[in-house]
Amino acid sequence: MGAAYHPTFAATALSFAVATGAYATSHSFFDSTVAPILEENCLVCHGGDNPQAGLDLQTEASILKGGKSGPGVVAGSPERSLVLAKVVSGVMPPTGVKLDKKSIETLREWVGQHIGRDARESLITEKDVLPVFLMRCVTCHGMRRQEGGLDLRTLDSRLKGGHSGPALVPRQPEESLLYQRVVAGEMPPPELLYANRVRPPSEDEVELLWQWIADGAQASPAEPEFDAENDPLVGPDDRQFWAFIPPKRPELPQVENAEQVRNSIDAFILARLEENGLAFSPEADRLTLLRRVYLDLTGMPPTPAQIQDYLNDKRGDAYERVVDRLLESREHGERWAQVWLDVAGYADSQGIKEADRIRPHAWRYRDYVIRSFADDRPYDLFLRQQIASDEMVDRSGLTEVTPEVVNTLAATGFLRLTPDATDSPSNASLQEKFDIIADELQVFGSAVLGLTVGCARCHDHKYDPIPQRDYYRLSAILQPAYNPYDWVDPTERLLDIGMEPQRVEARLHNEPIERKIRDVEAAHQAKADSLRASILEDRLGSLPASVQADLRQVRATPRKERTEVQRYLARHFKSVLTVTDDDLLKRFPEFENELTAMQKSVTQLQQTLRPVPRIRALYDVSREPPPAYLLQRGEASSIGARVQPGVPSVLRVGLEPFRPPLPGPNAHSTGLRLALARWVTQPNHPLTSRVIVNRLWAERFGRGIVATLANFGRTGERPSHPGLLDWLATELVQNGWSLKHIHRLMTTSAAYRQTSRPTAAVRAADPDNILISRMPMRRMRAEMLYDSVLRATGRLDPTPFGAPDDVEVRESGEVVPEGSEAGFRRAIYLLKRRKTPVTILELFDSPRMAPNCTERSTSTVAPQALQMRNGDLVRGHARYLAGRLMDEHPDDPRAQIDQLYLRILSRPPSAQEAGPALKDLDLLAMEWKGHLDTRNDPGPRASSARWLALGSLAHALVNSAEFLYVD
Repeated sequence: MGAAYHPTFAATALSFAVATGAYATSHSFFDSTVAPILEENCLVCHGGDNPQAGLDLQTEASILKGGKSGPGVVAGSPERSLVLAKVVSGVMPPTGVKLDKKSIETLREWVGQHIGRDARESLITEKDVLPVFLMRCVTCHGMRRQEGGLDLRTLDSRLKGGHSGPALVPRQPEESLLYQRVVAGEMPPPELLYANRVRPPSEDEVELLWQWIADGAQASPAEPEFDAENDPLVGPDDRQFWAFIPPKRPELPQVENAEQVRNSIDAFILARLEENGLAFSPEADRLTLLRRVYLDLTGMPPTPAQIQDYLNDKRGDAYERVVDRLLESREHGERWAQVWLDVAGYADSQGIKEADRIRPHAWRYRDYVIRSFADDRPYDLFLRQQIASDEMVDRSGLTEVTPEVVNTLAATGFLRLTPDATDSPSNASLQEKFDIIADELQVFGSAVLGLTVGCARCHDHKYDPIPQRDYYRLSAILQPAYNPYDWVDPTERLLDIGMEPQRVEARLHNEPIERKIRDVEAAHQAKADSLRASILEDRLGSLPASVQADLRQVRATPRKERTEVQRYLARHFKSVLTVTDDDLLKRFPEFENELTAMQKSVTQLQQTLRPVPRIRALYDVSREPPPAYLLQRGEASSIGARVQPGVPSVLRVGLEPFRPPLPGPNAHSTGLRLALARWVTQPNHPLTSRVIVNRLWAERFGRGIVATLANFGRTGERPSHPGLLDWLATELVQNGWSLKHIHRLMTTSAAYRQTSRPTAAVRAADPDNILISRMPMRRMRAEMLYDSVLRATGRLDPTPFGAPDDVEVRESGEVVPEGSEAGFRRAIYLLKRRKTPVTILELFDSPRMAPNCTERSTSTVAPQALQMRNGDLVRGHARYLAGRLMDEHPDDPRAQIDQLYLRILSRPPSAQEAGPALKDLDLLAMEWKGHLDTRNDPGPRASSARWLALGSLAHALVNSAEFLYVD
């Protein structure tokens, strides 16, 4: 295509039809051929006064206008037409006989050749061509980059143009510089398509651009402003659903057995039990209760010393003192942080397709969460910081970077955790960028709101009153940070705000290594350039001398400085001037070995670099929010009406409205996420406090008061104890949003202290324990199991925080932690890779984040037992414990056995267990000695056999159901 380019043949024919009045033929084709097909198959749903999805298929004009999902057809483009796509795929008609091939081909012919432009109701406007600019142009001519001084985001800026003058001449496409560059193939620059993650415009898009300019480059039509007070899509009745109304503190119910009530929680539980002729089950024994609360609050069993201290404490509130002590421990923060990290979707690697690159700074967010739970950071502040701490801290005004500043800014890692490999051009399409935003909205919706907001991405929510419009209003709040049309690579979304000593230390360590990397790469590049030059000279040798000189000059001139003639030569001699890596290796195959050696050397050097202290944070890239649009059918290329930032309209009863701030001259961000954070943490918000207390309850009692933890909508379960849910929600707010206060209430309640062994009558009356007629017996979480093995066997390294501990993949395929001389840190500090998770954690249902996990499953599969019994990791820990006990209690088998039971099962062995265990120990020692004799082991056979025997006994106890389950 050149400067005299005109629309394609099909479009030219259409224009001719319009100009000559021959469009009547088009109508005849529709009336005589197309309309009968639609009437027979489609008008039952898409005809009449109220067609489904707003799509009326009775006339050409109404079909072009389309419905809620956009135009029904695109004139001249069957492959882009929604109606055709639906009938070809068989989705439509939804019932009855599908369209035959002949009918489909008739529709295809109609769209491709007959439907005319004058069937549309108005001229082509800016709204129609907007997708072309957003998808093809604004990466280089937008907010952060304005190559050639040209900004193509608005009509005014296009008319103004850049260094070369106005980009548009209305009604004169061929005179418009922008159109000339596009049809000449110069824009977007072909050599930069891959680097800029864009594709050249299609013929349809070029045609549309031509038509828009020819029509006068009309602005987008004015759209009505959203009126929250008179929302036509969400009415007052929609807002009366229980979960959309703020919780009100209920009166405590009256119960007959008031002596069983320890705190207010019990009154609600006991009232339901008594309604069903039940009461609380007996209280668990002291040691069972002690192990339960240790595992619940810290994720690890008590040590023998802690057990003895508890047994020696004869005070009436000994148990409550234990609860208070555990709540104040850092171990409490580590245990409950993992619950939140699940719903946040935390991982230390990308995990997209085959790539699983490490995120070297993600761990700072993990440490923020641990500190928040350990310090009892108020939950409302916890949420505000995760959503918008960058807007709460003015980075430009910082005079000193303190640990608290670093910790606070790391909080926005919450919205940086989903898989994101858009730093790779092959994974950076516009659709994939919108997928990142969709994943972040799923995390926010499921973790904070308890709503399936993602269901409204492609269409209005089918069950909850969440229109598609509201989904994109919520999405617009994130787009100042995640601007899909002016994307920032994830590797660049970092705040270089480490503390000065850390920065200096990293710089001094890295500078000589970086110099060496540059030297290695420069030497290799010089050799490659020399070889490329020789290939180029061979190619030029077959051309006229004058052309050779011109092409050498083109190659020596930077692209931006080339003249019009040089740009022409660069296009037409591109195959001559471009020497690819494949060309290089084909001509000089020996160079491949040098390339491999260089890459290996650079990789080895890069592995020795010390990460510069940075924060993987979310922050606004601009101070003004970019325009956001509803995407029809959720497709990035189907841009619909513009939307303003906002929150779901259904959540309005009793709430202060979402109030976007007015932009100020000194603002460093839009303030939209801070407005969202304030809106969602209002004390009377219908969902925020309900969702978190329900999650705490589910983690403790095995089932939420609302069983669907991430779905409080119409398709979710109704609360089993609605009064208790609202009482807990209001109790949280009234006590300063203190989660530890709720933890204490739950763990000191009579409901929590019940035995897990129900009578037959209790089991029959409450088979699923929905009434909380006993404490459920639960298998340990994967991390709890891993940590408990370390605590019980003495291999636990208590060092907190910092970069994650590495893992290794053994030849067997087992993924294990590397450990250190100090032992093994807790599972929360292990490197969490999406593609290669630690085997024992994965087998025991530690989830792979995609993008998050709102509720863990509990499976029972053979590999779990095989891992515990045959895996080197658990066996090695058991033998380590055996060696320690032999050192601590030499020649005292009974003391060794007593300690095994105390450390692993949190109780001493019974008389019926101790005697057989001693005998088993002797038998095992004899068997191991015989085995060592057979192997002719030169070591001290007796002590080795005894150690292996004691290790086998320890291994058996670790494999027992009593250890694996929380009673």
